[in-house]
Amino acid sequence: MEKVIEVKHVTKEIGNNLIIDDVSFALEEGRIYGLVGQNGSGKSTLLKIILGLYDSSGEVFINGKNLRNNFSEAMKYVSGIVDYVSFYDYLTAYENVRYFSMVYDVHFSKVREVLDLVGLDAKDKKPVSKYSLGMKQRLGIAISLLKEPKVLILDEPMNGLDPIGIAELRKLLLSFKDKTIIISSHIISEIEKIVDEVLFINNGKIIRKSIKREDDRIPILFRVNDYESAAKVLDNPLLNEEKAIYMNDLEVAEAVNKLSKSDIDVYRVESESLESELLRMLEGVNND
Repeated sequence: MEKVIEVKHVTKEIGNNLIIDDVSFALEEGRIYGLVGQNGSGKSTLLKIILGLYDSSGEVFINGKNLRNNFSEAMKYVSGIVDYVSFYDYLTAYENVRYFSMVYDVHFSKVREVLDLVGLDAKDKKPVSKYSLGMKQRLGIAISLLKEPKVLILDEPMNGLDPIGIAELRKLLLSFKDKTIIISSHIISEIEKIVDEVLFINNGKIIRKSIKREDDRIPILFRVNDYESAAKVLDNPLLNEEKAIYMNDLEVAEAVNKLSKSDIDVYRVESESLESELLRMLEGVNND
């Protein structure tokens, strides 16, 4: 796949604090990426560097264009929401988007189109001040879609949303098949449901973790009465109480059958959550 964003040896210090430490990665077209980390880990800083809002050492390329040397061309097909979107609360959704279409020099016909995409009624006369937080999030995304971006960057879009709002936002983002999307969040359980890959930021470094695999293998934890014997039966020395092994559904069924035939009690088989897996990976990094 085509590389849409390339970050090369980016470092950012704020005061005496090293926020981003020699980070390099590339993001591909048409995939959804989750940027995950603790509060203060540098998620927003990294997104602002990619959007050209913060200066840094290193280089950022968007659609092959160097952000520092060719900002206008690099950002031509990029939209982002990294801080609270300011609306005119006394105006309707249509009037707000129409205003931004004039700012962006986009034809008025695009206004209804983007409102339809995010599920907002262009004919609704209700002022935005009466909107729920979820509706305001969708309105912000509608505005960001005016430029028909190939890259959409959203900083903590699920913050403050109720379960219905989160589900609606998740459905919306999954509908954007042709865009590269970066979503920062600390809600790992929700990120896991929509992203193709997680970029976990810790101490200014990035750990990458693929979520969807062609062979459908996921991390599996076996709960058995004898791990040493189970590891021998399955010919997998990695099998123990703490470490997950990657299997698809058929392989799990075959493993359980082998263990049962070898008189090994299988108490439980469970998939490891992304949060647990990332914490385990992080533990390994910190112990190096």
